[in-house]
Amino acid sequence: MRTPRLSVAVLISGLLTMALILAAKQSCSAWWNGGHNVCTLAAASKLPADMPDFFRRAGAELAEISGEPDNWKNPIAPHLRASEQPEHYLDLEYLEGQPIPQNRADLLKYYFAKHIEPSKSGFLPYAIQEGYERLKVAFRECRGQPEAKAFQYCAIVYAGWLAHYCEDAAMPLHTTKDYDGKPDGTGTLQQKGIHSKIDGYPESQGFTPEMLNQGLAAEHAADVWPLITKAITTANSHVQRCYDLDAQGGFDKDPEKGKEFILERARAATKLTLDIWYSAWANSAP
Repeated sequence: MRTPRLSVAVLISGLLTMALILAAKQSCSAWWNGGHNVCTLAAASKLPADMPDFFRRAGAELAEISGEPDNWKNPIAPHLRASEQPEHYLDLEYLEGQPIPQNRADLLKYYFAKHIEPSKSGFLPYAIQEGYERLKVAFRECRGQPEAKAFQYCAIVYAGWLAHYCEDAAMPLHTTKDYDGKPDGTGTLQQKGIHSKIDGYPESQGFTPEMLNQGLAAEHAADVWPLITKAITTANSHVQRCYDLDAQGGFDKDPEKGKEFILERARAATKLTLDIWYSAWANSAP
């Protein structure tokens, strides 16, 4: 039986569709999928021995799932995309030096009082905190019913999703309104494109889990909120460094100049992921 030939128009249409999907996936992420994958694998490689075996064996699955939140920003899911986009950033300038409120509702009240469009400034810390609590509940179920595969699957999926947001928090340009260029006073953005250069650096420069997990050890926190807010404010303190290195070609023309900086940020992403996973397990005990 002969295989029917596809028309050139159909082939081109299919390729364009794939390109658009990939572009949508990569253009808005804090790290491209390869970056999330390597950070998550690095975190999984250092899971403590007192965590459950099913979870410690799930490194490949955790890494694969860590890219999923970017899929939810796909144009084929417009309602999901609209609600998901702000989960990946928090532009600290809009808080005007005020501490980050501890729950989403209080931040919404602040935004409304200041006439700030909520989706403009973002909700990243709550994506992490709420994701941590989902994982903690799943781990509690695993403790109560250790043979129930369904709860193990839930824990792996929730942890993979959670890794994505933890890793976003380490990327400085996900903490500022100047996320892809700075205005020069005339309405023109200078250094536009910086975001994708940093996003893609771990992938384009071949980062490996072994480069990120050196000296890494899990630490338990009874309350993870301070870890989350510290990660975001620390990342924000590096915004100018991003722009300085980009001006020197440190993320494209002369990537060695940016290597140590991006390594440090990727290691911070890995560390936060590991600590929040471990804290969810430790804090799930009755």
